[in-house]
Amino acid sequence: SKRIVQLVPNQLAYDFFAARGGQTVKDGETPPRVCGRVFPPLLSHGQLSTSFLNAPFVGNRVAMVFVYTDKMENITESDRKKNHKILAKFIRSHLMRLSPPGYECQEDRGSWMLAFDQIKNGIKFGLDLNESVAKCPDIRGDVDKTTLFRIGIHWGPFLSMGPHTITGHADYFGPIVNRAARVAAQCEPGQVCVGVPMGDDEEPPDPGPSVEVDVLGVKQLKGISIEMAIFSCRKRVKQSKRK
Repeated sequence: SKRIVQLVPNQLAYDFFAARGGQTVKDGETPPRVCGRVFPPLLSHGQLSTSFLNAPFVGNRVAMVFVYTDKMENITESDRKKNHKILAKFIRSHLMRLSPPGYECQEDRGSWMLAFDQIKNGIKFGLDLNESVAKCPDIRGDVDKTTLFRIGIHWGPFLSMGPHTITGHADYFGPIVNRAARVAAQCEPGQVCVGVPMGDDEEPPDPGPSVEVDVLGVKQLKGISIEMAIFSCRKRVKQSKRK
């Protein structure tokens, strides 16, 4: 098997059935707090991949990240499949480089749903991923390695979460999921974008000291009732020290 599953006793399992579908949430309003698990992830030295217990949940808030891969229509089907395998390894290795690791919720033919404990970790993941893939000599065919991904990020509360019925990976529910997906869909190839709802009383999330942010404007995204301010992220250029 290519996956490692971490099992826990039933008494420690997350009671997501009590929360899923049991609350009414209107777009633009903060969902009621649900009772998540309160126990920490099990310690595992040399852990190769994340388990359900590593999924972010503190305060019922998460940085949701969607990664859309370029269709690579100008290359052969064989090269496209090989490229997808290479890119999947890049994504999973970069998730594990963070502390705590980023979490893989779903993957579907080159589209990824990921979760992070802080928005700055989601941004760092996206920027580092783009930088590493652009230098990869193993990508096959005539493709622009600098524009293979469109990465959208949204930080906020989730309604509920629980194991996916097929994969067992943590799955999140609430407006945050659709918002993050729409932010990714509006990205230009190669962009890492953050969407912030207009009218929120909260301060915009901190992207971290190593990130430059460019304002792209306020957009009405498909399927989202409130307007979103869209920001493009890039690494801050380090200034060389003068002697």
